[in-house]
Amino acid sequence: MVIVLVIVVVVAGIGLLGITALTGVRGTPGPGVSNDPENAQPTGSRALAQILDDHGADLRQVRGLDEFTDAPRPERGTTVVVSSTSSLNPGTTQQFRERVRDADRVILIAPDNTVLTALDLPVTSGYGAGPAAVAAGCRTADIDETDIVASTPFGYSTTSTSATACFTAGAASNLVIVPRTAGRPEYVVLSGEMLTNERLAQEDNAGVAIRIFASSDEILWYVPFFTDQVASDDDESDIPAAVGPLIVLAVFAVLALMLWRGRRFGSLVTEPLPAVVKAVETTRARGRMYHRAGADARAAAALRIHTLGSLASYLGLPFDAARATDALSRPDWEAVVAPAETADPSVSAIVIAAAGATHRDLGEVRALLAGPLPTTDAQLVYFTAELTNLEKEVRHTP
Repeated sequence: MVIVLVIVVVVAGIGLLGITALTGVRGTPGPGVSNDPENAQPTGSRALAQILDDHGADLRQVRGLDEFTDAPRPERGTTVVVSSTSSLNPGTTQQFRERVRDADRVILIAPDNTVLTALDLPVTSGYGAGPAAVAAGCRTADIDETDIVASTPFGYSTTSTSATACFTAGAASNLVIVPRTAGRPEYVVLSGEMLTNERLAQEDNAGVAIRIFASSDEILWYVPFFTDQVASDDDESDIPAAVGPLIVLAVFAVLALMLWRGRRFGSLVTEPLPAVVKAVETTRARGRMYHRAGADARAAAALRIHTLGSLASYLGLPFDAARATDALSRPDWEAVVAPAETADPSVSAIVIAAAGATHRDLGEVRALLAGPLPTTDAQLVYFTAELTNLEKEVRHTP
């Protein structure tokens, strides 16, 4: 018995080490990540990095928290650029915030609400349909009112009167500038779409990007790693770190003992049972299938149908989710499903009721539930988050 337990413990330990190693490797962003300065693919930003270098900017790239902290602390005359912002956690964000406090400007590329909240910025991500190209609608040291950029439905909004929102389409702006305050540099929050290799040459995207990025003599481009997990002050615990692995090993040991000494039963008898699959489960499964196949628009449509069905059920309104889900398999699904408000008049009632329940702008809710569908992974992430937030607000759940 002792020998069996020892073998099980050793095997479990090796398995845990293997899982940890695989997790560590997969958590390190590579050149294929969106807006990465070394990514030459359509979603990368290598073209922007090369243009900045050609314009004489002193551009340095640092990858991971170790390289960032080993580099000289950013001071006046330095612009700090952060891509892969989703890899920041509360601990690394707090350390980053303290380190860049003396910089001239900090540029955040496509940050989510978690990062914006951790940095205490009066900016939130949003979604609003608009024209394919949008004018600046603002004037700053680096942006002229006549500038035009290729718009994206995913952007940002601000509640601060001192902040400047530019290139606004619907309820979302493609760029928000938060001015410098005591102990905090100027922050520029912008959508990553306009900086990609694919869209940099469209409209005035390149000119606006160069003026925003090259406003200082030096540019420090920071690409955080998902493995840069630094515990924040709120995450401190009195429980030793070794307790978790010991509990896992103890569980494996108990399972081994049960298999060894447990009572043996006869062979299992199969019994055919009717399978009932809910329409919601079918919608979610198709959404995951479409996403794996690269069909982000179909995945977004499936998620939207699920949200419409959930909201209709909660608000007591009619909506045929099963019919809309079946329409996704048709060759002309885009004409049938999107725009949803045209295909199914009941969507209008859901949009109006949801806007009234959440006190949101009617146009913003209509763009989310009946507007254009996202076509890239980054847009799909924002779209999913906004659908979840809308459903929580309607249900009044935190």
